[in-house]
Amino acid sequence: MSSSTGETAQKFVRFVPLTCSALRPISTKLLWYFLLFSLSSLIPGTFFLYNACYRRSLDAKHHSDQSPLAWADSSFGSYVASLQNNKNNDAHSLLKIFQDQERRRRLDVNSENAAEVPDCFLEGTVSGTEKQKPCKCRQGWNGVGCSIPDAVWFTDAFQDWYLKGLIKRRSRPRAIINGLVFNHELDLFEIRVKELGDAVDYYVVVESNYTYFGSTKPLHFRSNMSAGFLREHAHKIVPIAVGFYNYEYGSPWAPENYFRSSIWREGQSRLKNLRDDDLFMILDADEIPSRDVLLFLKYHDGYGEPMSLKFRSFLYGFFWTNYEPVEVGGVCTVAALRHLYWNDSLLVRRAEQYFPKTLPYTGTVKMKWSITGTEPRYAGWHCSWCFEAHGIQVKLASAQRDDGVRWGDFANKTDLAYIESIRKAGRYFDDSSLMYSCDALEVAPPYVKDNADRFQYLMKL
Repeated sequence: MSSSTGETAQKFVRFVPLTCSALRPISTKLLWYFLLFSLSSLIPGTFFLYNACYRRSLDAKHHSDQSPLAWADSSFGSYVASLQNNKNNDAHSLLKIFQDQERRRRLDVNSENAAEVPDCFLEGTVSGTEKQKPCKCRQGWNGVGCSIPDAVWFTDAFQDWYLKGLIKRRSRPRAIINGLVFNHELDLFEIRVKELGDAVDYYVVVESNYTYFGSTKPLHFRSNMSAGFLREHAHKIVPIAVGFYNYEYGSPWAPENYFRSSIWREGQSRLKNLRDDDLFMILDADEIPSRDVLLFLKYHDGYGEPMSLKFRSFLYGFFWTNYEPVEVGGVCTVAALRHLYWNDSLLVRRAEQYFPKTLPYTGTVKMKWSITGTEPRYAGWHCSWCFEAHGIQVKLASAQRDDGVRWGDFANKTDLAYIESIRKAGRYFDDSSLMYSCDALEVAPPYVKDNADRFQYLMKL
């Protein structure tokens, strides 16, 4: 390389850094100008795209308004409407309204696309519109045929079955058998029978001449039935009298377990023409299921079993409530009771899932299902200690020998004045207070509200 060429190269090398250094401020400005230009172009474009999509959604809304599934009833529009119409409600409640309506829309889309539209379900259809298509549902009822109550509709597992097309209306209703153990809950049994009406076909009522504690007692249920109690429903009531189970050297819970097992062991031979797909339900005397839920179970196929139910919890009456529902078992088909639970109704109460072998056809899915419902429509009512003061005394004396703390063993806890005081205060026997006051006229079973004068001790303090 010549000397002149080398000098030129050295000058170029020195020139490049100097030039870059000089141009750096200029390049930075150019970069900022480029970014600003890009944003100025992007924002109008984005706005144009949004506007086009929004107009398209309005067009879709306009067309959907011509169909039974109005946009305003199933989208964010209804949420906005709720904000305007419910200014006093908190945001959480309004968001829940929107979420429920979105869930309803998703399920209703499946209903709209159903190949066969069933007849309107009378119980869930607005009176006088039974022949209209599409069916016009009463508040609290859903689906293309208005046959699905809220307590079922808003259960997660149900949505999956429904969207898959598994939920079908039956051509023949199932029989429902309700089994329970009776001590002295006469009013609660009347409320159950009157409230549920023709949703239940048989009641198997086990009563003993001994309490769970082991004390002798009269057969209250049998004597009242003989005197004409619920005479118009006597054809569906199967009273079973059992003796005392000797729990000595065994579990203090053995008497109660024995009575529960006796429901089906002693009662099945008294029930005629049962089918594999009929339903058996075991509940305590203070657990009253929703008629709407039972009607769904009676007239549909495609849901899971065994089933548990979530009930709204009450104490002393329908004026003290706990916002946390209580889950109780259980419900299953007669086939499951016979083949999986070995004809032991106690096992149904525990609602454990036993599927060691194939069942006869039952119209159900082999999957444990909890009918959870949603506030305020749960699957029923659990009214604990729902008696007048004297009835609470009887329950205290009848309790199991190992029921946590057995409050019946404490004289001050069985005093009538003390019992009246905790009823009025909404406290339990340990003086804890986990209950909240509520309006019985809003939350009690319809039969209780319709006969509030007779059941004043359940309706108000």
